[in-house]
Amino acid sequence: MIDDHTFCYSKKVMEYSAEIKFVNTFITKSRRERLLFELTHAHKRDQGLNRFCHQSKELLDQKKILAEGYDLEQLDEFRDFVESHEDICYVVSPDFRLDEKFMPLKEAVEKALMCMDAVLIIGDEYAVVFGEAMKGGRDKFLLYDQK
Repeated sequence: MIDDHTFCYSKKVMEYSAEIKFVNTFITKSRRERLLFELTHAHKRDQGLNRFCHQSKELLDQKKILAEGYDLEQLDEFRDFVESHEDICYVVSPDFRLDEKFMPLKEAVEKALMCMDAVLIIGDEYAVVFGEAMKGGRDKFLLYDQK
């Protein structure tokens, strides 16, 4: 028999499965717990996402970075990756127009480029991180889980 606590917990895990997968796959082990807490709690979500994007270089598993740079979208490797992945991905952002939406990768990248807020695009085996747009450039990463 499932009690209320177990049901509530399993419902929360289902609702945040993309965030959980992202953290467990692309974030260094020692930094996962706090980010996972923040991304899966509505009142901490924006704060956690912004903190992550300001510290992304330190939090990301360096072995999973396929490409990076302020001009990521200009790299042939990135454009080829986007063109070759037609699957639907999940978007996380403080921007309510993007947050918790499902869309094709190409569309998600286009919207992320127009958005000034931080954006995480989460696919089956990949993620794209767009830092918050600020003076001096915007960190961008293409992450890939090469199992």
